[in-house]
Amino acid sequence: MIEVFDPNPRHRPEAEWRRLLVGLVESLSAHTGITFAPTSWFIEDHPGDASAGGCVDVRGCVSTTFRLEACGVVCISVNHGEAAWASADVLLYSGGRRVFGPDGSEIVHFRYNPDGWADLGWTNGECGEWEGYRTDARWQAAE
Repeated sequence: MIEVFDPNPRHRPEAEWRRLLVGLVESLSAHTGITFAPTSWFIEDHPGDASAGGCVDVRGCVSTTFRLEACGVVCISVNHGEAAWASADVLLYSGGRRVFGPDGSEIVHFRYNPDGWADLGWTNGECGEWEGYRTDARWQAAE
């Protein structure tokens, strides 16, 4: 998955973004032990732009007994000529309702590096972007 870290990729068609993102989702599944499935995609890569990116919403079952689901987003971001990186934010839901971590933490954040995924633990979103997701409605329909 070294392609993920290329700060100077040519314009990638949507199929290529999806291929890269599927690879990251599969490796995140292996890392966490949760089988994630894509639910929706967002790709933004326009020739001549200073940046490009692709994200996939994912969902996976943590425990059927506890009705615990992991929902989140896996993203690749590129600032052309500068840097490229991949990360994932995962939220937990039980019976469709939000479950918070220690001290009310919102998400478990992961960063992808050449050695694989690094779990950065429970944290809050950078700009409050996850505050409005009290239910798992965004991730309801797996592709």
